Amino acid sequence: MISKGDTEKQAVLRNSMIKKGKAKRSKYVSRVLSVLKPGMKILDIGCGTAHIIQDMVTNRKTSEHVGLDVSKAMLKLAKENCERFHNIGLVVGDGLILPFPEKIFDIVITRLAEYSPQEAYRVLKKGGIFFECSLGPQSRREIFEFFPERIEIENFFFPNNLNEWKQEVTEPIERAGFIVSEVQDYKENDYYSNEDELMDLIEMVPLVKNFDRKIECWSRNLRKSVAKKRA
Repeated sequence: MISKGDTEKQAVLRNSMIKKGKAKRSKYVSRVLSVLKPGMKILDIGCGTAHIIQDMVTNRKTSEHVGLDVSKAMLKLAKENCERFHNIGLVVGDGLILPFPEKIFDIVITRLAEYSPQEAYRVLKKGGIFFECSLGPQSRREIFEFFPERIEIENFFFPNNLNEWKQEVTEPIERAGFIVSEVQDYKENDYYSNEDELMDLIEMVPLVKNFDRKIECWSRNLRKSVAKKRA
């Protein structure tokens, strides 16, 4: 039997990278917090190790926060991360078939996770708010350019029409019944202090097929050695 979602290794890598890089809050989280009021019930689809939920609950202690993820490995770490909070619930479940009744959440959010817009719409209360943070066409371009024939294509975004990519991502959301009020294009730079951190990202997502950091390092060092000899 094959488990869905991230593996234990991916979960550990993600948890470690997030804790190392605890820097400024993302614009996405700040935007959600701007409408999250006391007493509201919020669902995070694909919550991972619950770092977004932790940030939100620290600032909205009287709201009810529910994190859902298909990966049991992710939720195991999420539970450890959230054990000091009383108002966080963690649920194993698929974003394509949400295990909740209709109209029970005030806010539903999802970030870089597989989900069903119809299901998100179904569990939202009338007048509820939905936030999605997904990849834009420029995301991870450097990795695509370095490994053009080996990328895990589902973890990149290639719009059918570069000039109309925002319309492309909003169409399925509108078909589900939502009224799209705004689409914001966030551009953030990612910085890695060393080569290992970048390799952690490539393995964690994953971004490159058949990626083995030992082989990649050996191959890269060999090319550097040959280049020096020719110089």
